[in-house]
Amino acid sequence: MTTLQLPDLARADAGTTLISEWIVDTPDRQGRAGRALLEEWGELSARFRPEAFLRLSCFASADGRVLLSVAQWTGDDAHLAFVREHRAEMVGRIDREVPGIRRPGLVRYRLAHTVVHDDVGADTTDVIVARAESGPASDAVQWAEATADRLRASPPTGMGTAHVLVSGDSTRGLLYAPVTQVNDVAGATLYRLLGAVTGPSPGTDGAGPSDGGSAF
Repeated sequence: MTTLQLPDLARADAGTTLISEWIVDTPDRQGRAGRALLEEWGELSARFRPEAFLRLSCFASADGRVLLSVAQWTGDDAHLAFVREHRAEMVGRIDREVPGIRRPGLVRYRLAHTVVHDDVGADTTDVIVARAESGPASDAVQWAEATADRLRASPPTGMGTAHVLVSGDSTRGLLYAPVTQVNDVAGATLYRLLGAVTGPSPGTDGAGPSDGGSAF
C-alpha cells in the first residue's frame, strides 16, 4: 500500500527506525530514483509480506540532490534478515534505472524524545531533518536532551510534533519534525515526502489503506 501521509516516528510497534541518504545530484535523477525505490519496496512488501516491516517513507531534499529514506521495522534482526536476502537484487534493479547513486550508509536510530506541537495540519508533507554526529556516546544523548528542551521552551513557528532520535551506538543524534515553513533550526535540511510504502500489518501508524495513489 502507498500513502502520502507523514510517518509517525513515535508509533509503539516500531522497534527501530532506519535512516539513509541516497545522493543523486539532480532533480530528474531524484524523481526517477524515488519512483524506483518506492516501486521496488512496494513489490517486495506485496510479494513477501514481511510482518516486521512497518513502513518505508521516501523524502526528496529541496535542492534536488538527495533522497532520504525513513524505514520503520519492529526490530533490527528482522530487517537484517530480510535485506540479506533481497537487498542486492532490489538495489541492482534501481541502479540499472538510475546509475551512479552514492549511498553513504544507513543509521539505526531509537526514539529519545517527542515534543508535541500542534502548529501544522495533517496534510503537511514537508519535514526538516537536523543531524548531530559526535565521538563519545554521551555527546549525542546530551544533544538530544538539549534539543528537546529548546523545542519545549521555544517551539519554532510552523513546526509540528518533533521527534528527537539517538543512534543505536549513541554516537549520532537526529531531529525530525514536520513544518509549514522554513525555520531557523541550526543545520536543518528541508525535505518533502514523495511517497511511502506500508507493510502488510495495519499496526498503529494511522496511515491505513490508501486508494493506491502516490506522489507520482
